Amino acid sequence: MSRLRGSVTIDDVARHVGVAKGTVSRVLNNYTDISDDTRKRILKAVNDLGYQPSATARNLKRGRQDTLGIVIPVGHGSGADPFLAEFIDGIARALDELGLDLLVTTAHSRDHMIETHKRLIARRKVDGFIVTRTEVDDPRIAYLKEHNFPFVAHGRTSDPTGYAWFDIDNAAAFADGVRHLYSLGHERIGFVGSSLDLNFALQRRQGYRKGLETLGLAHDPDLETLQVFSEKGGFAGARELLSLDRPPTALICVTDALAIGAVQFCREIGLKAGSDVTVIGYDGLPVGEYLDTPLTTFSQSAQEAGARVARMLIQVLDGKDPTSLQALAQANLIRRASDGAPSMTPEALAGVLRDRLNSQPLSGNKGEIA
Repeated sequence: MSRLRGSVTIDDVARHVGVAKGTVSRVLNNYTDISDDTRKRILKAVNDLGYQPSATARNLKRGRQDTLGIVIPVGHGSGADPFLAEFIDGIARALDELGLDLLVTTAHSRDHMIETHKRLIARRKVDGFIVTRTEVDDPRIAYLKEHNFPFVAHGRTSDPTGYAWFDIDNAAAFADGVRHLYSLGHERIGFVGSSLDLNFALQRRQGYRKGLETLGLAHDPDLETLQVFSEKGGFAGARELLSLDRPPTALICVTDALAIGAVQFCREIGLKAGSDVTVIGYDGLPVGEYLDTPLTTFSQSAQEAGARVARMLIQVLDGKDPTSLQALAQANLIRRASDGAPSMTPEALAGVLRDRLNSQPLSGNKGEIA
């Protein structure tokens, strides 16, 4: 019999072996009341004919779709988010190993986000959700908890109880980053952040401020700027902070994308990242290693994070208590060429920058958040 794999039916298998359709079904569903000889003949026919059980029928019987969902929030920045691209790739790879699928879609507002989750649940498109870019008070998590629909969060909210999550200790990482910069000789340290609705961004700013406090360094609000999550935002943030009368000699950025933009500003203004101005990012994106000035960054593998939350969600779907699946990991500082000891005082740096800012146009556009 020459047929395309997947077009063979259970009736074909039954006719080939000379048994009833129900007998084939019982063998495929691991019933034990079939003789070993008949079982072996049926399984051999299944293999020889290339029979594959109907995924639709199997899933209806189990009440599962073998598909997980992720709704990506759009609107905190322009363009693609390189961390999320790596994160989704990690999810997809882990699910592929398990023979499962991933449904990815986007939403452009809080209301649209909830409506999208409602629609996918109502249409039985997914078995559970991965929630990422968690907000301080996240309506998605509140909705999914209220309706007892399976999910795992990549990140936490202000109330991390009652659901499964995997997160990095963002506050600890940024406190460590400030200590590292201080150990290099920096005392005037700028912070390039973004929307504080996002919990990780808020946590990283809290860590930055805690690091200053621990070291006895005064907190200067002028050394903080909030920008869109993009290279454009990092460029604008670096320009804002380095244009101060007493600019920072080091910048610590909430994401690698922001840090890459800050490095670009330094390059355009004729400064060398790592010697004239130190720049540190966060994400550990592979591209950071291949910049003209390789980027010092706090590393959390986006692919590994994606794979981990995917496996956690499978555990939730298999009946494990979500509150037992809560994990906090530490980020690792990867030192490259963009950090080093200060070569100028803030006053000397201001003098250099003043002349250069007045004498040359810049390609970057202002990118602060609304």
